[in-house]
Amino acid sequence: MFPVSASETLSDISFLSPSQRLTALPEEAVWLANFVSPRTQRTYQAAVQGFIAFHGLRSSDELRTIGQSHLIAWREYLIQSGASPRTVRNRLAAVSSLFRHLCERQVAARNPVTGVQRPRVNASRVEAAVLTPEQVRRLLHAPPEDTLQGIRNRAILHVLFYTGCRVSEVTHLKVQDFFEDAGYWVLDFIVKGGQRHRLAIHHELQLALRTYLARSGHGAERESPLFLAVPRRELRKPLTSRQVSKLFHRHAREAGLPMGVTPHSARATFITEALDRKCPIEAVQASVGHRHIATTKMYDKRTLHYRESASFAVRY
Repeated sequence: MFPVSASETLSDISFLSPSQRLTALPEEAVWLANFVSPRTQRTYQAAVQGFIAFHGLRSSDELRTIGQSHLIAWREYLIQSGASPRTVRNRLAAVSSLFRHLCERQVAARNPVTGVQRPRVNASRVEAAVLTPEQVRRLLHAPPEDTLQGIRNRAILHVLFYTGCRVSEVTHLKVQDFFEDAGYWVLDFIVKGGQRHRLAIHHELQLALRTYLARSGHGAERESPLFLAVPRRELRKPLTSRQVSKLFHRHAREAGLPMGVTPHSARATFITEALDRKCPIEAVQASVGHRHIATTKMYDKRTLHYRESASFAVRY
């Protein structure tokens, strides 16, 4: 299936000279390799491959001749399959990005995504559910504290709710990313775009991490992933984003949390709780790594004013 990663393509043509490799590399692979972030590469590759699979395309030539009707059919399929408006927009954006590249390289005559209507999203608010402090406490204490896996999962949940980071940022942490700096214990995340983002952390999170590292026994291995897959730990394999998401949902069910709570709820909860505790929004913005303060405001569920709902006033 294509587009494949550039590294896979280069291995297939490794017998060629460097100049020959450049001309032999498919434009789809060039497009994908141009993204600096591995996360963006995976997301865009998955979106394009999903489109290709939906239409049963078998070659680059077939891909480059598709029309607007193909995109509309795929859009309707995604909507009917239950994909959120934001997901549909993002997947269409991935295909559009590929065709912009193909048009620039003059191997496609037009971008078929141009003019395709995209579902509207609420640009003023993030839809992730926000938890109450009591719900967060139940979730943080859901994993058992007498097993390595439970202690590890507690530490992961503490990272999510005490930093507001993304799941992918948790999986990229190494042991050396937890250290003391200028009198504060910090976590040094790799965030969107491959940038480093250093954050001083709460003492409860420090304790959870120290407890986990003391039990896991790999605290001196600076280059090792911070959170290891428990089975076959000797391989020193990091957890994947999917594994973190699965453990989050499992413990959310154990804690009796409502449907619709996702790992992204931790980010929304962190931002809302920090603002509710009178933390300046500029400090919250810096802590979660938002480039624009308007993005931080989208997570603030205080603006919904649930307590002032007129529904509480009516009597029948």
